[in-house]
Amino acid sequence: MGHAPPLSALRPQPGPLAGHGRAFATALAQRLGALDIFSLLPPADLESLAQGARSRRIGPGESLWFAGEHAKHFAVVEAGMVEIRRMTPTGEGIVVGLFRRGEAVGLVAALESGNFPADAIALGGPAEVLLIRAEALREALGNSVAVGLAVNRALLQHTAALRAKIDIVSAGSVPRRLAALMRYLIGRFGQATEDGTIIVDAHLGRDEISQLVSARVETVIRILSRWQKAGWLASRPGRIEILRPDMLQRIGES
Repeated sequence: MGHAPPLSALRPQPGPLAGHGRAFATALAQRLGALDIFSLLPPADLESLAQGARSRRIGPGESLWFAGEHAKHFAVVEAGMVEIRRMTPTGEGIVVGLFRRGEAVGLVAALESGNFPADAIALGGPAEVLLIRAEALREALGNSVAVGLAVNRALLQHTAALRAKIDIVSAGSVPRRLAALMRYLIGRFGQATEDGTIIVDAHLGRDEISQLVSARVETVIRILSRWQKAGWLASRPGRIEILRPDMLQRIGES
């Protein structure tokens, strides 16, 4: 009669990937904590959000999701820029908002367990995001006041982005709308140099700019060309250089 196996042999033993999975989740939690939206969360809350999370890299013009898809997750931008774009019945794209490192995209749809109302697309260059499961978010909200405060801050950012879009398209003529957009980009992405030039590190093409100001591409090209010839701004690969921000301010106030 043989000996019974020890109890330890009957228990499920961790497979070779179990430790790797925990290490991956811990690494994701640390990356979440390095971003503005979750920078004030304690490690336990970060690990809760990181359960089932994954990172994703998308190339320029590629989509994280399309309008109408079920929001099983939301994204936090880790690098690059993501635009939220909605298509009109006539097939024209309208950029609703721009989101940069440390900001959340698709948060409202994930909270509501609904569908994404618009497309999320990498703008200009590649974008890296952390995808967090909607279920993990709702569970963390139920267990942590700190997560609730972080979500509230993110929702305020969404409101500010929508308000900025309204301010831009309601600024008046196309030149005034373009000036309002440039001032918005300066505030969001601008860095001043020693000579007073402001570098806007944003990969915006003429199509994206025309969508942001709700104007024809040809009109936008004509106005920007006039401003470049006047020495007000310069377009460089991957960025915009604002040489005369005072002139943009003057156009907006005229």
